[in-house]
Amino acid sequence: MIHRWWRALADQPEYGVTANGFVIKGIDTILGELQGRARLAFGDDVDLTSGSPLRKLLDAVAWQGHDLWRAMEKQYYANFITTAEGSSLDRLGQDLGISRGFLVAMGQLEWTITPPVPPDPNRTYVIPAGAIAETTPTASTPAIAFRTLEFAKLSSTTTKQLVSAEAMAQGPGGNVGVGAITTVNQGYVNAYLNLGSAKLSVNNPQPFTGGDVREGDSDYRSRLRGNPRALWTLDRVAATVRDLPGVRDCRVFDPLGGVDVSQSYFNLFRYGQRSFTGEPPLASPYYFDIVVAAQPGWPWHTDSGITGIYEEIIDAIKELRPVSIFPNILEANQVEVGIRATLFVRPGHDLDDIRQQILAGVRDYISSLGLGTSVLYSSVLVIARTTTGVVDVQDLHLRRCPPQIAAINFGGALFGHSVEAAVGENLQINADEVAYFNVDAKSIDVQVVNQ
Repeated sequence: MIHRWWRALADQPEYGVTANGFVIKGIDTILGELQGRARLAFGDDVDLTSGSPLRKLLDAVAWQGHDLWRAMEKQYYANFITTAEGSSLDRLGQDLGISRGFLVAMGQLEWTITPPVPPDPNRTYVIPAGAIAETTPTASTPAIAFRTLEFAKLSSTTTKQLVSAEAMAQGPGGNVGVGAITTVNQGYVNAYLNLGSAKLSVNNPQPFTGGDVREGDSDYRSRLRGNPRALWTLDRVAATVRDLPGVRDCRVFDPLGGVDVSQSYFNLFRYGQRSFTGEPPLASPYYFDIVVAAQPGWPWHTDSGITGIYEEIIDAIKELRPVSIFPNILEANQVEVGIRATLFVRPGHDLDDIRQQILAGVRDYISSLGLGTSVLYSSVLVIARTTTGVVDVQDLHLRRCPPQIAAINFGGALFGHSVEAAVGENLQINADEVAYFNVDAKSIDVQVVNQ
């Protein structure tokens, strides 16, 4: 008898907190239970048809109970980072010491070139993506910096061009009004532009907005899930650096495990009851390497009022590193990616527009790659082939153009010469390299013809 009772109990469905998570009780189950209680109280012949007053009352109570179950389910899943939403996710982030961040303000900048007199009709002034412009500082308000997301081509015939841009710092401070951005950062001009006697000016015809908006649950959840729980690990250092503005990706190289005690080789091997190697003396400095890939336009060192990435990293990790262990911060080698291909399109399509769409798509794809991530031939082919109007893609080759001189060399890469991969071959990117794509580079040879 007891055995049958336990078996019947085990066959009952589980609701609430179970081994598989929270199982909510459905509206049909709740209504059925209420109807069963009503028969026990009023007899089996009680009227429970859809039009009876008692049934109407039970339906209302069932829906109220179902809402209660849904609230309990939401409350249960609000305790976990992977399922929490809204304010519940904010509270979990507060426990980790990571608050929900702001987005960057977005808008458009208008570049204006004033050519020399007399103007050179053959001169084209290219303002690359990442160019920095600023608001005019006052005695109480420092300059707010913005960087462009697109390149601009100016000449004596095309003296103005609008490009999209974003604030270099997150938060509502980037929400500036019309005409607030009036200065081209002089440090950027000196380092990257050769304008000759031409004059470059900038303005924003529309306000910048969006800086007061908080990041969404998905992005915030990803930051919380990727946050290491231990303080003295390489993962913690890497996560802290990646979270800084202007950092595209980073890798930490520490072969001896000096900063990561979970991987430390010190004092682990004994030979004849003696340590094979002792712990490093407290006063003896130990260095580990942080290889950083920066976003276009961000200065490596502080210049013209803009804090450099190098100084930002030093300040961010000074509380993370143990005593006598110091970071050696290195800028990643940038590998320019080029492509060669012939595209066949349907008649009636704008050939130049299709070419620019494909190059913009390839740029967005490559910009999403981190350090040491190869450029996939298949991804570039899909971008080109799925563009509206394209019928066929032939003779597609990827090109790898490393810098002339290596800033660092951890992966044995070759420098100073370009390589064109065979059809179907990926571009291998080493651990100390990052791929970037310039839509105006000489390494791009894309021919677009009608079918």
